[in-house]
Amino acid sequence: MAKLVIGKSTPKSFALKVEVPTPHGLDEVNFDARHLPSTVWAKMREQHAEAIGKTVQALFDAARQEAEQAHAAEQANKPVAAAVAVKKPAGKKSVAAVAANDPAESVPSDADAKEAAITALVKPVKESDIASLRAKHSAELIVQIVTGWDLDEPLGVDALVDMCDSYPGAAEAVFKAYNETREGLRLGN
Repeated sequence: MAKLVIGKSTPKSFALKVEVPTPHGLDEVNFDARHLPSTVWAKMREQHAEAIGKTVQALFDAARQEAEQAHAAEQANKPVAAAVAVKKPAGKKSVAAVAANDPAESVPSDADAKEAAITALVKPVKESDIASLRAKHSAELIVQIVTGWDLDEPLGVDALVDMCDSYPGAAEAVFKAYNETREGLRLGN
């Protein structure tokens, strides 16, 4: 049994075997990984989660701004007569107005207008943007914990983005293997 080493002599790296799920089964990728103190690794994961949160928020903010601009343009193109018409609660038309087909009676209530504005502001963020974001941020974290690999492609963020995008379970497999290896759960495997 090996003797535990701490302090300045703590190992700086370790071999990391990762089984990446692919459509045709698991493919093995061997990395050279940095041995990071738990506090450093935790801080890196926190920063990773924060960066993802900020980027996702930016995507939603951009979608909201685009929807607000589209809604404002739509409102600007509405006839002026509708804007100056007397607003009546929706669904509360007088018999005479219904008979006369009075346009002032068909103007939506403030609540209806607010609901329409909110509906106009709900614009989904594209799933492809979220997938791209996930691959990019995962690659940026992986490149901080590994120093090399046994693939022909040079190790770098772009290559890791490609791996994470091509094999969606790759990032999770790397992080799981890293944690288990650091914690000694993969001894003998």
